[in-house]
Amino acid sequence: GTRADHWADGAAGIVAPAARPVATFTAAQVAAAYATARALVIAASLDRQTLLGGAPTAFARLLTAAQRAQFLAGLDSKGVTKDGLARSTRTLVASFAPGSTGLIGDVIKVAGLMSARAITEPGTVILAIDVNYLFAYVIEPPHDPADWIRVVVHEHGSIDFARGDGPRGVLEPWDRAVIAAASGAACGSADGYIHPDYPSDSPAGVSQPGPAINPYSLTSAPGGGAVCGGATGA
Repeated sequence: GTRADHWADGAAGIVAPAARPVATFTAAQVAAAYATARALVIAASLDRQTLLGGAPTAFARLLTAAQRAQFLAGLDSKGVTKDGLARSTRTLVASFAPGSTGLIGDVIKVAGLMSARAITEPGTVILAIDVNYLFAYVIEPPHDPADWIRVVVHEHGSIDFARGDGPRGVLEPWDRAVIAAASGAACGSADGYIHPDYPSDSPAGVSQPGPAINPYSLTSAPGGGAVCGGATGA
């Protein structure tokens, strides 16, 4: 009964546009970058083991060696930065807190898009694949199926491709996309996990302190801080 009803099912909702040359990058290079970006988005937000709070192996193995080491080393980090963002690198993937969640059914609804652009940085030109996707999960707490909830998660940012070994090197990705719950999650967590805000957890009539956003809108990016707002839209 929500807008997510009409979204695509799972990976079918992650479709790259036709590849065209971008700045100094050929259409073939852009197509390869799109394919890698698509695989990273799928691993980050659709992998069942990762979603249920397990080891994000599917995502980690797609990273370059340098980013993989950084990602794995920061998974258990706690607390927030001065900007209110979680220090844990688990925010690069969608993971519900271990033991908190059961997925209802096999379908995760997905909507969004990706696009390519060039970024000029000192000494190099980078191919940035911008990703902007919404994922709607229907979940329940263990042993209490009547307390189910719909959680919408927003993955947005860029996956940047640069030559790792000089101007003739192979284009390697660096994933800069972040994931934040747009609705259905508790506020204030600082461990990188998504903590569901089940109906039984929220007293009736109590509103969230921050501004409300429409979780079904690709232009309503949720904040990553400790304070979040309510949800609008249908």
